[in-house]
Amino acid sequence: MAKPIRLKTHRVRINAPRELLYQMMSSFGRGRLAGDNNESSEVISREGDTLVVKFRTKAGPISYDTVEEVTLEPPSRITFRHMSGPLHHAWEEFVFEEITEFEMELVHDGEFIWKRFPFFGWFGGMIYTKPTFERVLTKHMAQIKESAEARAARSRVFPRPPADTGRA
Repeated sequence: MAKPIRLKTHRVRINAPRELLYQMMSSFGRGRLAGDNNESSEVISREGDTLVVKFRTKAGPISYDTVEEVTLEPPSRITFRHMSGPLHHAWEEFVFEEITEFEMELVHDGEFIWKRFPFFGWFGGMIYTKPTFERVLTKHMAQIKESAEARAARSRVFPRPPADTGRA
């Protein structure tokens, strides 16, 4: 089997409570993030904090379906393990690192092996799949940040402290 291709670690600082972001990102099959028309999900099964989820993803001109085992570790981690689709192996993880009560850092790590011929699969993975995967992920992380911060600003479930206006 080919050696896994490691994705670059992506980090984004988000002005929202960790629990709010975790709730948003673990709500599979309940709609899309604002501005995201590239991915949809459908929960196939659920047993406790382990779900089997079918994703439809559009990366450039290509759309593909994958089935992932999703492990939820509230409120700090969501892990994805590839079960079927165009990759032979994929593992991804989102970690929710709390900075303050109202600010956190979302960290993504992952790796994959492309299904094609051993050498050509690795080569294709390096020159096409990895850059495409990382471009989609960078855009997805920006959408997550924008959606979470907008939701946090209007949330009554996760109230923010009053803004300091500097007036006495």
